[in-house]
Amino acid sequence: MVSQHDKLKQLFSPKSTAININSESDSYFNIPSRQLTLCEAVDQSFKVPLRITSNNLICPGARRSVGFESNDYQLIKEIAGHSHISERYISSALQTIPALTGIRHINLGLIESMENDLQPDLYLMYVQPYIITDLMHNLAKLKIRPSIPSYSFLSVCGNVLANCYLNQVVSISFGCPESRKHGGIAKNEIVLGLPSKIAVELLQFYE
Repeated sequence: MVSQHDKLKQLFSPKSTAININSESDSYFNIPSRQLTLCEAVDQSFKVPLRITSNNLICPGARRSVGFESNDYQLIKEIAGHSHISERYISSALQTIPALTGIRHINLGLIESMENDLQPDLYLMYVQPYIITDLMHNLAKLKIRPSIPSYSFLSVCGNVLANCYLNQVVSISFGCPESRKHGGIAKNEIVLGLPSKIAVELLQFYE
């Protein structure tokens, strides 16, 4: 029997990772030996299960998005320094990007053998634009409007992962400079987050 995640990979993209938040399952997850950005971890989790904790997550934007630390003032300064975008604009954007709380760790890259112990909370994938066209049509059938932010900050960590998990919305992002550089997002790919419950509803339109 084909698993739900395998169906999603066939339909949307092989570059897809199933994510669980906080589960203490006995299933084996690799603990990175060096600190990673969250988008690096996502890219690696397409091939191997990983567990991200406060000790091995290095990116300030990702740490803010998953609630490991909160220093928006310093983050605004850092983004402004790299992007040359005004601090006021960045501050306004951050107010709309969700930040999680109560996160102990993030399990990425769940494989089929793990699904008896824990269930995915969401799926994060890199898809080609034509996939989004069809997806939008099927979401409309469910009367679901995806979240598509109009800025390029905290793309994978905040606008997709945190938003998708916290607000249970389909989240679409065009990537940020950091995720494009470190996260393995190809030039012709868009970042998509699907809450597990909505993924189940969507699959009915592809059978």
